[in-house]
Amino acid sequence: MKFSLLQENLNLALTNVSRFVSSKNQLPILNNILLSTDQGRLKLSATNLELSINYWIGAKIEQEGSITIPSKEITEFVSYLSTGKLDLSLNQENNLLTISSEKTESKFTTAPSSDFPEFPTVDQNSLFEIDLNIFSQSISQIAFSAAIDDTRPVLTSILCQFNKDSLTLVATDGFRLSFKKIKLSQEINLKDNQPITVLVPAKSLIEVTKLAKNNQKIKIGLTSDNHQIMFILDDIELSSRLIEGDFPNYEKLIPDSYTTKVFINRDELLQSVKIASVFAKESANVVKVNIKNNNIELSANAPQIGQNKINLETKIEGDNLEIAFNYKFLTDFLSVCKSSEILIELNESLTPVFFHDQSDPSFTHIIMPVRLQD
Repeated sequence: MKFSLLQENLNLALTNVSRFVSSKNQLPILNNILLSTDQGRLKLSATNLELSINYWIGAKIEQEGSITIPSKEITEFVSYLSTGKLDLSLNQENNLLTISSEKTESKFTTAPSSDFPEFPTVDQNSLFEIDLNIFSQSISQIAFSAAIDDTRPVLTSILCQFNKDSLTLVATDGFRLSFKKIKLSQEINLKDNQPITVLVPAKSLIEVTKLAKNNQKIKIGLTSDNHQIMFILDDIELSSRLIEGDFPNYEKLIPDSYTTKVFINRDELLQSVKIASVFAKESANVVKVNIKNNNIELSANAPQIGQNKINLETKIEGDNLEIAFNYKFLTDFLSVCKSSEILIELNESLTPVFFHDQSDPSFTHIIMPVRLQD
């Protein structure tokens, strides 16, 4: 194995790929990155058995081959080198990889590539293409609603339902829920036209959007055993395991009607919630909202600090209502909204509240209220 490439290209690739190396050390080989030549390019691969990556970069290949090398050391080492050409060659007798630059020559111990887990392959019949900007924006709108705690693994996932001409994404941590429906320009080839529903870890989808910034399109498909989902970009392939379990039936939350509707300026509401949060942080994060006579009063009370009230003029349709929220849930939703006006639909003080970004009818957010203290 012998090839040459630019330090800046290898450094970027190692930085990205090393994030997928196992930190739990189930198997020593999972601490390594797989380097392999592939049709005139260098392929870097890593896996933590939940999320795997293939990452291609340009290189001048003189001799084909493949090896694995400890991720932490090689990534740190290459980052310290000066920009410019690097020459890499493997000594087959002692399995040492020599890395030479203009001023340095270093040797790294390697391990056989045969010990490295195989990367899954996508079922070509399941592949479909989607606009990357739309996909990334959709993930950013809903991913924050997924749970971080692994106590209930299902809630750390994003439900992805593939229909013939649309993709539905849903995330919830049990206290809030985000729903997004994407219209597809290319129809999906579904067996018997039956929707496919899978649970993808939210952190996997977030990683996809981080790595995909320089692409315009992304291809998505399942592996032949339907146990993993794959995301294919120009020079990157990502595969993620799927989570098994029953996702909450979010459709049951949606009422037939609402007794109160509030139309309010997004920026004013966000600023008011942030002001109230100074006090709410010391009082279980609770912000009270009193909806009455085309006016909303936000208040927070923390005995050790003081209290706060803010009044906002707004348009209200329907009944007056007093309700309370965790301020963090409000700021998370408002921070991803694009519209200048938010529509809030309510029924009672302890029933789910629906928040709509008026600029995006395909996006809905639900927050469960907090019980008001007498």
